[in-house]
Amino acid sequence: MADTETLGQVLGDQEHQAAYIFDPAPEAPVSARPAKRGRISKKHAAQSEKPKEKHTHHFQPLLNGLESNECLQLRQDAFLKSWSRVQDRIDGVLRETNQSTLEAVTAFIKECTVEMTDSRIPSALIITGANMASQSLLFEQLSGSLQARAGAKVVLLRSGDASNLKAALRKIILEVVANPSDAGEEQTSLSITMYVHGKRYLNYDLEALRSHLALRPSPHVIVAFQDSEAFETGLLTDLILLFSSWLDRIPFKLLFGVATSVELFQARLLKSTCQLLYGRQFDVEQADTIVEKIFKTAVAHVDAPLRIGPVSLQMVLSRQRDQAAGIPVFVSSLKYAYMCHFYTNPFSILLADNAPQVALQAEHLEVARSLSSFRNHVEASLHGKAVSHVQSLLDDDDYLNRQVQMQLLSSRSWVCRSLRTLQILMCHQGHASKFTQLYVDLLSQGVDGLDQLPDFVNSMRRMDPAEMMSLLNQIVAIIQDGDSNMGLQGCKGESVPSVTLLSGIVTEIQTLCREAEDAGSTLRSEYSGQNKIMRTTVIAQKVQLSHDAATLTPQDKSYTRLVEEAIAHVEALLKCERAEDVWLHEAWLYDFKTPYREVFMPRPRSVVQRALLRPHDYLACSCCNSSKDQIMPTLPATAILYHLYLETGSLINVADLWTAFFGIVSEDEADGLDERTALVMFYRALSEMRVLGFVKPSRKKVDHIAKLAWL
Repeated sequence: MADTETLGQVLGDQEHQAAYIFDPAPEAPVSARPAKRGRISKKHAAQSEKPKEKHTHHFQPLLNGLESNECLQLRQDAFLKSWSRVQDRIDGVLRETNQSTLEAVTAFIKECTVEMTDSRIPSALIITGANMASQSLLFEQLSGSLQARAGAKVVLLRSGDASNLKAALRKIILEVVANPSDAGEEQTSLSITMYVHGKRYLNYDLEALRSHLALRPSPHVIVAFQDSEAFETGLLTDLILLFSSWLDRIPFKLLFGVATSVELFQARLLKSTCQLLYGRQFDVEQADTIVEKIFKTAVAHVDAPLRIGPVSLQMVLSRQRDQAAGIPVFVSSLKYAYMCHFYTNPFSILLADNAPQVALQAEHLEVARSLSSFRNHVEASLHGKAVSHVQSLLDDDDYLNRQVQMQLLSSRSWVCRSLRTLQILMCHQGHASKFTQLYVDLLSQGVDGLDQLPDFVNSMRRMDPAEMMSLLNQIVAIIQDGDSNMGLQGCKGESVPSVTLLSGIVTEIQTLCREAEDAGSTLRSEYSGQNKIMRTTVIAQKVQLSHDAATLTPQDKSYTRLVEEAIAHVEALLKCERAEDVWLHEAWLYDFKTPYREVFMPRPRSVVQRALLRPHDYLACSCCNSSKDQIMPTLPATAILYHLYLETGSLINVADLWTAFFGIVSEDEADGLDERTALVMFYRALSEMRVLGFVKPSRKKVDHIAKLAWL
């Protein structure tokens, strides 16, 4: 009887478990007498309790398992440190984003009072734009800013959280009343009633909120409708009317996220409802601008340890544009690229802080000699008659190790040169390309392959003196000052040849402008449109038009010469090869699309269909191998049923489907099944088809199933 009760108690305790694991411990000899514990001094106890330093390796050893533990730990630490720095820069950009809007909204909320607004509800109409994904970041920043600067209680309300009036009020009250000290009280959205300071209220009664604010006053209770245009018009009207009736007891203020315009938002509401609002419009920074800022500080920054290649970048930017993804998705895509590079690339240890002191293993050097960039470097060196250099690279490991360290330094100069080239191309006013797209083109094609370069040169030839001097001054500023957003430092000092030459050209153009002004003429070059004149000639009652060049003054000829000199020098500055042409780019360039596409852009439909049509591609077994996608009895039951499913109409007779299925797997065939086993497999395959969403029971006919439009 006692054994039965004990067994029942054990089964009752484990009744909630979904699975049980039986893992008996090995039997150890049990001593009849417990071991006596000796007394330990405090010194020894402190030493025994001191935690031991233990490095956890989340990465796997590469180089066929020959990578040392030091290199493995170095790769992992390099990833953590590299991404933490990039994340800090991204957080800095996000903090500065919409700073003016946050300050303006906070000032509006603080200065608005009931007396000032004539008993109307102060409302901030925030124009967020069409990108709904960027609204989450904006309203999180607004919530934090209003709580910190205005001491307000902020409730973020989305259309999915407010299916009706009671649900919206319940969320507003619980968000305001919720307090860490009240954690013991039962205040959940599932209960109908709630307790506020010992009193019982319905969880959608605003009297509970008023009682809470009477003991814990707050100057503002802000309800933020993040996607206000997704709310039902009737629900939004009822909430505004209710807030207006309680405005003398609860200091309500409203925030509306508007994706279209204030006029369209106002047209959705009744005129009497609009009269209850005291609104002001605020514009925010668009998501495309934020992405470009993050791109400059996280991807194109000089101190970014990893360069993401053009193929991967194009996929990330296309997804950001086509799917209207938010800022967190863009940041997650960058972090995933870092994870993949440091996890799978043994040369990522060269991106560590102590890279010059890193001693590469013999396996690293062996792999380095098989890289495509190494082969290109060797071929270029042989064309340059550097035979001894090539021989040392192939035979001397110490020499190759030193060259690798030197190449890491030269790769940084390539980054600075490419960013300076981008800045020069972007400073041209007629350039219409975005920085992100121009950066991708530069990585993939280099300067020589850019389509924008001929347009840039031709536009320089057609510039008037004022435009030419402005462009040259901008180029000088880029060379001297750099760009703080991308960490690009300038070349200080007038001794820089480029600065000296371009500044001299600007000075000479100014002198020519003064001379031309004194002579009463306009300074122009032979490429200017004003230099072309049209002549009309009448011969035998026929009019002939011809274009001739106007006569150039000495000042015009001198200006033409200066334009040619400026173009030649600017073209010399715009020299940058492709990223893949740099030796050892495999250590700091990540340009793969397969992992990113599978993770961020999965294709479940095509994958499932391929698995059912050709299971051999995934199972890799000989029994499922079919060259023409034929129905074979050795295929999985679900795959056989899917082949039959493709041959049917919109309604499928289950009996006919079973007959066809059994005809394929019956005992008449080789390695066939008996009827009972085949029926079990048939029902299992049919249930799997239903779970996958291919079929459903039909209401028209009991013995039929209906196809589903599987999207």
